[in-house]
Amino acid sequence: MTDKELHCIMEQSPEEGRRALFDEYCGYVYAICANKLKGCGTSEDTDECLSDTFAAVFRYLDSHTGTDGELKGIIGTIAKRTAISYFRRLSVKSDTTVSIDSDSFGELSSDFGVEEATEQTVLRETVFDCVKSLGEPDATIIIYFYYYGMKTKQIASLVELSDTAVQKRLSRGRKKLMELLSEAGISEEGYK
Repeated sequence: MTDKELHCIMEQSPEEGRRALFDEYCGYVYAICANKLKGCGTSEDTDECLSDTFAAVFRYLDSHTGTDGELKGIIGTIAKRTAISYFRRLSVKSDTTVSIDSDSFGELSSDFGVEEATEQTVLRETVFDCVKSLGEPDATIIIYFYYYGMKTKQIASLVELSDTAVQKRLSRGRKKLMELLSEAGISEEGYK
């Protein structure tokens, strides 16, 4: 669904527009929230962050009527800011911050490999680009299955397909993804 179509639906019926907007961008926002909260929050924290993000998006769109900007950019920015706020709040609760004056501060940086971290980032981006090139709903199915560990029945309800159809698309998508990764110069050992 295009941004223009979403804007039209929102103008006709704000409630239906919000539902359509949520359906369209839920996976995108969840990925941002889960990525930012990885390692410091629970799945409930991620779900709560997702809800707060959409509440903020709806408030923003209500107060900025006639917004012709790209919805994905607006939503992505709000999601990142909300997730960062959650991360900070959760980090304080778990006391994961370290003072510069602390004796353990020197222990943090010695074995961090910038080069290795950069290689991993490039690898992740390449894999994600290959997944996106599978098209919908295959990309979404692969992401939900491998990135979020969801069962095919759960995915089937999200993408509105039968469990069998999701399993077949997952199998075909996996094969196609292996070919795309091979073409990109990534071997199986590189992404395991």
